[in-house]
Amino acid sequence: MIKPKVYIRADGNAEIGLGHVIRSLALAEMLKEDFDCVFATRFLTDYIHTEVMKVCIDVITLPESDGHFDAFLSCLSGEEVVVLDNYFFTTDYQRAIKSKGCKLVCIDDMQDKHYVADIVINHAEGLTEKAFSTELYTKCLTGTKYALLRKPFLDLAKQPKKFMQANRAFVCFGGSDYNNITLRAVERLLSFEFVNRVFAVTGNAYLYKDELKQLSEKNQERLVSFSNIDAAQTAKIMSNSDFAIVPCSSILWECMAAKLPVITGYYVENQKQISDYFLDKNIGYVVGDFNIHLFTEQDISGLSQIHVNAVSGYIDGDSGNRLNNAIKSLCHV
Repeated sequence: MIKPKVYIRADGNAEIGLGHVIRSLALAEMLKEDFDCVFATRFLTDYIHTEVMKVCIDVITLPESDGHFDAFLSCLSGEEVVVLDNYFFTTDYQRAIKSKGCKLVCIDDMQDKHYVADIVINHAEGLTEKAFSTELYTKCLTGTKYALLRKPFLDLAKQPKKFMQANRAFVCFGGSDYNNITLRAVERLLSFEFVNRVFAVTGNAYLYKDELKQLSEKNQERLVSFSNIDAAQTAKIMSNSDFAIVPCSSILWECMAAKLPVITGYYVENQKQISDYFLDKNIGYVVGDFNIHLFTEQDISGLSQIHVNAVSGYIDGDSGNRLNNAIKSLCHV
């Protein structure tokens, strides 16, 4: 039996980060048993290519110029499901894809445009369908029951977490961390005597590896740094950590799945809405803008099982089945 095709369009590099790529590939992993997924991107690094080919049957390299819009349209026959994941895909571009005859899914954190897509996915908590301007036929899949997470994290969501002491910290600021908040956060943690182990995870596009390596060499007993590790390795590190220092991006939902108490905030504007939601609901400690503020010793030492309980229950590990079924419904599979 020939599988329906899903064309996934997302970009990632040192400037824009890898969040769009990671969550889009998480969706591909959820769909790969029932669909043939093809990934289209402008910036095909060795790392992205390796990750893509784990879950997709092919990859398309698009021009880095504005010609990428028309180049992607020319790849479509009209029989595909198209998934768009970025902020620059306008309503008119959505219409251009729909006019080809394709079914359209938009993964988007922004409510700044009208959607003509068949499905809009936003796994942030606190949003409802009313937050989006859509067509009458558009289905909005919002909240963490549609979390776009890779399998190791969905598996973690089904495991219990017991808090002992705030001794072991997990630190990650995404695949690029162009402001190098990782180094500042690690240095602050190392200044607290009760923190005896810091796990710092950086991505392929992180430009400050040498600085972090030097700090690691000076603190071999307490600081362990990891670069370019896969989801299974990251999930294992999370399971061996007591709490996390992460921004309000994809990594936050992975920590939520791991039931890690979180110290969180934002460093770009599109993370602020989630940061405000966490502050309003008293989920973890919210520092605000990480570019300006960090956490205190009291923020960390005050963590307890109460904070584990606060993050538990948001992600149940079944979002893959929900999203798979939703996209199947578009194709009548």
